[in-house]
Amino acid sequence: MKKLRSLLYDAFVVIGISLLVSKLVSRVFGLKEVLLADTRLLIGYELAIVLLVSLGVCWAKSPDRSSRKAPQESAISELRNKLGKAAVVLRSRPASGPIEGHVSCLGRVTWQLPGEECPVDAEGKPLDPLATLFVPDLPGVPEALRKVALITIFAPEDAWAEDPDEEPQLGCVIRTYATLEGLVPCNYMSESLKTCILTPEAVENDMPKWPDCGGSDEMWDSIQQLEEKHKLEYHEDICDAVYENIRKEDFPASFSSPAGRHAVFETHKIGGYPTYAQGSPEIPEDYPFVMQLNYDSDAGLEIGDCGSYYFYYNAEENAWLVYSDCY
Repeated sequence: MKKLRSLLYDAFVVIGISLLVSKLVSRVFGLKEVLLADTRLLIGYELAIVLLVSLGVCWAKSPDRSSRKAPQESAISELRNKLGKAAVVLRSRPASGPIEGHVSCLGRVTWQLPGEECPVDAEGKPLDPLATLFVPDLPGVPEALRKVALITIFAPEDAWAEDPDEEPQLGCVIRTYATLEGLVPCNYMSESLKTCILTPEAVENDMPKWPDCGGSDEMWDSIQQLEEKHKLEYHEDICDAVYENIRKEDFPASFSSPAGRHAVFETHKIGGYPTYAQGSPEIPEDYPFVMQLNYDSDAGLEIGDCGSYYFYYNAEENAWLVYSDCY
């Protein structure tokens, strides 16, 4: 998509410049009447102009001509190599039919062990089936989830409003399964969410949004120096740029800049860095961040004002912590 936009842009540049040059040259040298008198001469003249302009555009974009950008690109590449983490973005789309097989989805839980039932809250009210997430074979899965095959999540209504000090899991019940063997199909459907299929897409260089998400103080000092030296904006040009091609078109304009700021909040993901809206919470070190689910207009998932759920997993104790924030 990015290459197509670049090609279309180049084509418009060539056509625009060619038209301008054609008119200027014909006017300066008085060629208008001569060219109009012979169609073949006119076509050859126009093609020659287009060819010369195309060669000029290619020359201007050649590596030698763009060498002034090399230090900036080199610095960005080095930064991504040092800080970048693999992640799996889960792209959401409305389900068009029944959910069959091992399919990750929002708004429905589709597998369980024999005898398991939909969990309930303290008042006996069934929790909402939030998500079914199949983990095997996904690229970039964090170390803590390497031995997990399936995760199912049930959540109370407005879990994001729960007090994390009183409810470390925000009232959610999260079930993990080390193997898919022995599981049986179920069909717990949310009454408030529409079912959406989650399709995985690998991201190579997920970047930390906040200093306390990753990287040393020296690294963040170097990021600031990079911004000042090359007139860059870290979040816009480096951090969120990774997600430019997978932003949702209908994400509220008030929460994103024209360049794609906060685009990362439009994606669900496993691995990588948490992308907090309000800064990092205090999470015990033995509970590493493993995934997040976000505001989703297709599913009707509202988490405050375009917020997120963040999930942390202690593999040794098979225990979870959940945090949420929003704008």
